[in-house]
Amino acid sequence: MPFTLTVLAVAVVLSAVRGGRLRNLAYAEITAGWLLFAGLALQFGVNAAAARGWLPDAGLSGWSVLLVSQLLVIAFLAANRRLPGVWLVAAGLALNAVVMAANRAMPVDPAAIAALGLDGATVPPGKHTLMTADTHLPWLADIIPVPWLRSILSVGDLVLAVGLLPMTHALMTSPPRPGRTRGLRPIPGLRRSPEDLRPPRVGARATGLAPMPGLRRRARRR
Repeated sequence: MPFTLTVLAVAVVLSAVRGGRLRNLAYAEITAGWLLFAGLALQFGVNAAAARGWLPDAGLSGWSVLLVSQLLVIAFLAANRRLPGVWLVAAGLALNAVVMAANRAMPVDPAAIAALGLDGATVPPGKHTLMTADTHLPWLADIIPVPWLRSILSVGDLVLAVGLLPMTHALMTSPPRPGRTRGLRPIPGLRRSPEDLRPPRVGARATGLAPMPGLRRRARRR
């Protein structure tokens, strides 16, 4: 998570330098946003449950919730496949989902933990598990230590990060759609018909006003 947040911050800064603005996110045409929020909510729930020790190590419950959360986020990305870099983000998540499905959690290399100076540290059960000789697809696990972030990354994390850069820039440079006025709607009673916009004819009698006979006679006598 720290690595993903750092990549997003870098992507926002680079996009701002190139003319992107965060306010343009309001104009971005995003489809099925609920899939993203549901997937992220499930992942936060797994993290909270794992931190409290409610999930067993590589258990079926945590594995099922994680897999569903990954699939929801991938479905959101597929629904917004027109965005640049979205397929790289989806590919990175898919790589992480594959290794987690094969091991019921994300394996973490003990050598990478030692490289961070955390010898003997344990990983929270539920979402992560220590890599062993029986780990499937170990090259897709968390094996890349990043000391300055105190994090360990996977190949999928790196692929995801590459895709976040162009996708963030595309969202921050989304132009307003033509004819779209935020918060303002026309009032039907104030609309005018084409007849109302025509200039009045000279000498035409005003609607609803009839001449008074008494006034006509006085004008003739004068």
